[in-house]
Formats: sequence, structure tokens, C-alpha cells
Amino acid sequence: MLVGCINSATSLYASISIFAILGFKATTNNINCFNSNILKLTNEFDIADQNITMHNYDMWLENLNGSYPERVANLTLRHCSLDRFLDQSASGTGLAFIVFTEAVIEMPGSQVWAVLFFLMLFSLGLSSMFGNLEGVLTPLLDLNMVPKWMPKELFTAVICVISFLVALIFTMGSGNYWLDIFNSYVGSVPLLIIAFFEITAVILFYGMKRFSDDIEYMTGRRPNWFWKICWMGISPIMLLVVLVAYVVIQGQVQPKYPTWNPDYALFPESEEKPYPDWVFSICVLLSAVPVLPIPIVALYHLCRRFCNKNHHKQQHLPPPNPYSNMAFDPDTQTDSGLYGASQTATPRGFGGTGSTFSR
Repeated sequence: MLVGCINSATSLYASISIFAILGFKATTNNINCFNSNILKLTNEFDIADQNITMHNYDMWLENLNGSYPERVANLTLRHCSLDRFLDQSASGTGLAFIVFTEAVIEMPGSQVWAVLFFLMLFSLGLSSMFGNLEGVLTPLLDLNMVPKWMPKELFTAVICVISFLVALIFTMGSGNYWLDIFNSYVGSVPLLIIAFFEITAVILFYGMKRFSDDIEYMTGRRPNWFWKICWMGISPIMLLVVLVAYVVIQGQVQPKYPTWNPDYALFPESEEKPYPDWVFSICVLLSAVPVLPIPIVALYHLCRRFCNKNHHKQQHLPPPNPYSNMAFDPDTQTDSGLYGASQTATPRGFGGTGSTFSR
């Protein structure tokens, strides 16, 4: 609960500065748009300066358009609206390196804000890299998929070099389009599917009681009824509803991407074009590859359990418990030593001297 509140408060705090900068940038663009149109009208009709302002612009435009419609049409005046500029706010790399940069330049003390802003981006990139790298290294090391002779530092360096080579695709001329594809299709549907199967596996197959025992063992407290209700009902249903709704909505529209086309009628606005078929195939592949380990691993363990079950039936032996401690027998209270010795504890006062050793 505390972590969730801190995350929410951090998001709200960050959103204040982000949307304040976006609003500042949209307001500046709106003012520049009006000033450009006013300058065109003033020069075309020889109107004295300061006669046309933002407040009476609509009245002047209506009167001039009624009297000289052809001359006004030839001026190619832009449509100025604050809502329009707010809707055109960039996202992703455009938000970080274009909108924020233009807004910071126009602020007082722009040099200081620019240094602080890009230091923040650098720190954010480092923290994201550490988290992503550990997410790859930890499972590979825990599953013993790394050769014993390879040090962890060397394996980490190999993963970093591979990631660097793969990321070179984002530095090409079409890098921004590839970034948009990865951002839209790798982090949306796969995350929903993984989260749904994860919570379903833990609650339905592993069991709420065992999961609560694990939490109590780690934290000293059992989860209360609120978390149990969320895990057992609310969260799986919401994840499933969001997943189905996202797939249905995306299936009804053709994926498009924004292009910077100088020949576009509404330039400098971006033009929306549909993805080519081969790019759409890559989008589907990027959405499917991250979730393929779920059915593959499930099928592998199912086949392995079936084969082991038949093998143990033939030998008339029960299957081994993977979590058993072979050095301790809870029935006989016997603990095997390092050299084959066993120590059996005998209570004092019952004819024993405290402990008996046998080899």
C-alpha cells in the first residue's frame, strides 16, 4: 500500500511539470499562429499596426473575408486553436527532445534548466537500463543457463554488447518509426497477457494459502482481505477485460504511423499512413514472441511430468519432492553430518546426557 501511494504521488508530481510545459508550449504556438496570420492580413490590406489583435482577430477576418474572399483565400491563413495545439503535443522522443527543448529555451535561466533536464534524462536512462538488464540476467543465472566457466561480469558485458547492436536500428533514418513500433506493440498486449497468466497461475494453481504463507514468511504479516479480493477476482477480471477490449478495438482499425510529409495539405502537421504488410507482420511477431515462452514452458513441464510419472510407476517409486531437504528428516529428527555422522537429540532429564553420536 505504501509503495503504491508513493508511486501515485510521484506520478502526480511529475505530471504537474510535464503538462505545465506542454501547456506553455501549446500557448506559445497558438500566439505565434495568431501573430503570423495578423501579419499576413496587415501586409495584404495595408492596415495600420496594432489595429488587429488576438481579441478582435475573428471580427477582422470575418469582415475581410466577406469583402475580399479571394484575397483572403490566397493568404493561406492557418487555423489557430489552443485545443488543436494541445492535441498535437508530441510524445516519446519528440516530447523529450523537441517539445521540452523548445519550451526550456524560452524559459528564464534556460541554460540551468537545460542542464538539469538532460541530467534527468540521463539518470532515467541509466535506471531503466539497470532494471531491464537485471530482468534478463537474473532468470538466466537462476536457471543455470550460463556456462560455469564464464564470470558474471563477462556475461553481463556480452548482454550489453548484444543489446547495443540491436539498438543500432533506432539510430537509422527510420529509427523513430521502429521505436514507435516497439513502443506500441512490445509493451502493450504482451504485458497484459503475462500479467494475466502470472496472477492466474499464482492464485489458482499455486494457491492463495501457500502464497499468503510465503508473504508471511518474508514480511511477518499475512495479506489482508483487500489484497485477497483483488488477487482472486478484481485484478484477473480487469486484466481480461482490458486485453479483450484492446484486441477488439485494434482489430477494427488498420495500424497507421505519422509521417513528416512536406507535400501534405496540412503541413507541418503529420500525415497518417497505414503500415505496409511486411511491417504489420513484424508488429504481430513482436506482440507474439514475448508470450511464446508461456505455452512452450507449460507444454514442456506437462510432457516432463507425464514421462516422469510413467517412469516412477514402472519402478513403483513415488516421485521425488524437489523442495525436500535430504540432510534433515522431520520424522526421526535426524540431521546428517558432513562426514556421514548423524546426531540425535535426546532431552536432558530422561536418562540421556544431552546427545548421542553414532557413526
